[in-house]
Amino acid sequence: MNDASAPPTHCTNCGAPLADRYCGRCGQDSHVSLSFGHFTHELVEGLFHVDSKFWRTLRTLLTRPGLLTQQYLDGKRNSYSPPFRSYLVISIAYFIIASVFGAPGSRVMASSGQELTAADCAQMAAHPGWFRQFVPDLEASCERALSDNGRALTAAMENLLPKVMFVVLPLVALVQFWVYRRQRPLYLENLIFVLHFQSFYYVASALALLLAAGISAFAGAREAIDQALEFVVYAWSVVYLFIAERRVYRASTLKIVLGLLALAASYTIFYALGVSVASMYAFLRI
Repeated sequence: MNDASAPPTHCTNCGAPLADRYCGRCGQDSHVSLSFGHFTHELVEGLFHVDSKFWRTLRTLLTRPGLLTQQYLDGKRNSYSPPFRSYLVISIAYFIIASVFGAPGSRVMASSGQELTAADCAQMAAHPGWFRQFVPDLEASCERALSDNGRALTAAMENLLPKVMFVVLPLVALVQFWVYRRQRPLYLENLIFVLHFQSFYYVASALALLLAAGISAFAGAREAIDQALEFVVYAWSVVYLFIAERRVYRASTLKIVLGLLALAASYTIFYALGVSVASMYAFLRI
């Protein structure tokens, strides 16, 4: 009588004798069953290549500031996901969570910081300035952006923000390289540091969004909760950055503080420029 539960003695893929769970010839797992759980695991791993290395990367990223970058630059790379791959997976997850749980942001803002209204569209068209070079019918474009309370413009911006960050981060890394070129003389070393920090920030922000959504579902006051958790994430990020830069760059406290200021300034300037260009593009495409 055959025991269907007995472990296989040969690989079902290539037929080689099995000495362990994984085939020594092709690497296939012999403990695979056709179940819903296994199918779901394969689907997630196929889409995001999420495996034990990714979860180890995520844990280290959150709890040990700078350690992931330091170990990667020291050559200890096999235990963690590559920085570009982990950044892509985390950024995709973050923007999905932000689109579902983020606070509504469908208002269209004028350059003065006030909410744009139909009356402003006519005023803009009467004094177009340099807009005339890019928007032939400025008033019509403005009215289209306001026609659905700005939802189409907001959706277009949500689609463009990942691309904006894809351009912003290498520029921020260039500033980081200029500040720490003596400690880390290769540009890619600084780019990896920035990618790891941005990945951390996405994870922390995603957790804050999920927490805010959960708390507000029972207690209300979503805006106040969002603001409080946003402050916590910013404060956490500053402390995280200080520890990470001390660990990775091993510079003096004064240089670390100056580096933090340079990093904050570069993030602010490049992100503002990127969002401005993206907003103009989205405005024109509506």
